[in-house]
Amino acid sequence: MYWFISAFIVASAIFFIAPQKAPAEVNSTKLKRHLPFSLLILPIIVLSWLVIDAITNGANYATVAAFGFVSTACLIALPKLHRYIMPCALLTAIALIVMVAQRF
Repeated sequence: MYWFISAFIVASAIFFIAPQKAPAEVNSTKLKRHLPFSLLILPIIVLSWLVIDAITNGANYATVAAFGFVSTACLIALPKLHRYIMPCALLTAIALIVMVAQRF
């Protein structure tokens, strides 16, 4: 539940910080070279928190699903790793299905 609350807080912060108007034309030469790695700061922090939590409390399917969500965010931030987004999303979907099936 904490990861859902923290994801909602982060999404709200991004919504308020993001610019209101996006330019119609994007020039890729203006992008900074280190930009994708700066986008990884928050997912890496959350990923390390999940690993520490999994080590101390044991892993279950909710931990695997949360790990999949955060890993997908990391993969989206790095263009070279976009080919691994679908396998990561599949792992997350399977973990969510098993987690829901265990509730019944």
